[in-house]
Amino acid sequence: MNTELREKAQNWLEDSEQLGRNIWLAGLGVYGKSLEEAKQLEQHSTSLFDTLVEEGRAVEAETRNTIDRQVGNANRGVEQRVQALFSRLSGIDPQRIDGLNDKIDQLTDAVAVLAKDAKAKE
Repeated sequence: MNTELREKAQNWLEDSEQLGRNIWLAGLGVYGKSLEEAKQLEQHSTSLFDTLVEEGRAVEAETRNTIDRQVGNANRGVEQRVQALFSRLSGIDPQRIDGLNDKIDQLTDAVAVLAKDAKAKE
């Protein structure tokens, strides 16, 4: 299971890297194309280049957001699997621990009230 998870994470990272590389190459292609057109239409090339830069910024931002979301989803999935594995191997139920923590908090509050009452009676 651990190997399968690693393989999935590795595949996802490789896909993300390939996507990033393709975007980079497309950007270089656009840049090269704009330089060709600049030679033919000098006035038109400046505005075209500026437009392509702005569009490139938008694509870059969208791509970064997509990758960040995918990484976040992958991280959450890994964390959940690690917690489930820990629970199975240790036999400790996280919900039971939360319940015990709540009971300890209640007992602590009750002891504080009793101590306050005892101090007030003195």
